[in-house]
Amino acid sequence: MKDKLQHSMKPTPERFRYAVQMAVDEAVTQPSPKKRLSNGWRVAIAIIILAALIPSAVFGASKLYELIAKPVDNYGLAVGVDETQIPDYPLYVKMHVDIPEGFAVIPDTEDLKYCKADSEEALDSGFSLLPMRYADSDQQAYIANVDSYEECVVSGHQAYNVTVKNVKGTWEQLYVYFEDVNVMLLIYHKDVTDAQIEDFVSGISFTEGTAEDHTYLSEPYDERQDSAVTYKYEENLVEMPLDTKLTFKHYSPVTEDESQRYTAQITNIRITDEIIGLDESCFNHFPDTIAQENGRLIPKEFTTFKEGDGFSSTYEELSVEQKEQKLILAEITYENLTDEDVELYIPYRANVLNIDGNEFSHAESIDPKEGIYSTACCDTEIAYLSPHGEGKSFYIPTLPANETMTVTVGIRCNADMLDKAYFTIDGINDIIDPLYDGDGNYTTYLFKVLDDDR
Repeated sequence: MKDKLQHSMKPTPERFRYAVQMAVDEAVTQPSPKKRLSNGWRVAIAIIILAALIPSAVFGASKLYELIAKPVDNYGLAVGVDETQIPDYPLYVKMHVDIPEGFAVIPDTEDLKYCKADSEEALDSGFSLLPMRYADSDQQAYIANVDSYEECVVSGHQAYNVTVKNVKGTWEQLYVYFEDVNVMLLIYHKDVTDAQIEDFVSGISFTEGTAEDHTYLSEPYDERQDSAVTYKYEENLVEMPLDTKLTFKHYSPVTEDESQRYTAQITNIRITDEIIGLDESCFNHFPDTIAQENGRLIPKEFTTFKEGDGFSSTYEELSVEQKEQKLILAEITYENLTDEDVELYIPYRANVLNIDGNEFSHAESIDPKEGIYSTACCDTEIAYLSPHGEGKSFYIPTLPANETMTVTVGIRCNADMLDKAYFTIDGINDIIDPLYDGDGNYTTYLFKVLDDDR
């Protein structure tokens, strides 16, 4: 793999160094049929012509900017910028995207995510942007699990296209350097063509911004640090009866404190393998991708894998199965105890847990000592919510003052794991009754989906 990385910079027709050299070679080796010029003049003319044709952002009159990419161990990559060639640049910048035909911005993403215009609900493709800035040459983006990388020029900007190894659902990464403003734009992309990438990047530009109006620039991230982090908190998993009524505190925009109060109680659970009879507008983005035309749920891919640190060792897929799905539908009754409307956040999610005596463990953690895990057994976000908020506030319906509302929450789960499924509420800081007084600093309430005798 290390050898593969070291030899994966392939020349492309767009690379200006390659184009310059080809033009120089032709100027030296191909005599003119008319008046002959010396080799030196032919070289000079070729370079002048190319300098006029190549965009000045790439081929400047007095400076040439360059990205640097180097392999790190067996599977990592570091992408940086040569400090000596960073020009003067504005402190604040504003990014502008001229969206090409066939694409649309995804609402409520601060103009950072784009999908194909005819499939806004299919969010698993398109582009996602992360603008970054290097403070100096010591800062580099360290990328884990790299399968290959290629230097290229995209719309006049030097770039590196990075393919991450073997991880399901992973988007390719394109690092594009806007040298005049010293901005590295990381573009995640999936299911788009090279021509669409070129067209998209050609519509991106930066202008000088102000302290009050600018695009936030992240620092280059270092996945070596992420892989080395060991979380020290103790997670307490506390099981409670399914119908436990919880009292929440909530921020009041009227009194500007946490004086609002409302209760929540799971009042019914049912399991189904179809979406017939459910309101398709209440699905979170994907009703047409989770069920067949007859309404039956589509099996979901389930992967078991071995983790690596991403640099000396890497992700290894051990098995892939298609798992039958069930939709858990929980009716949760909320009561507003205040004289103000409450914007309800729905904190319920689903997890599959193993139990050994009084100890719980996440079913996806198959053998942590050996780094063996699986993809999630249940949806990691709510699939169905009725009623619900709109757009970004899908999880936040409004409960009028002093009223009661029953909300139906739907989450898919692997059918063979239903007997281990729990509804969960993570981090119970907003729950004031019952108040957990355990010793741990992170507590999750558990509500078993199926009774043992069901």
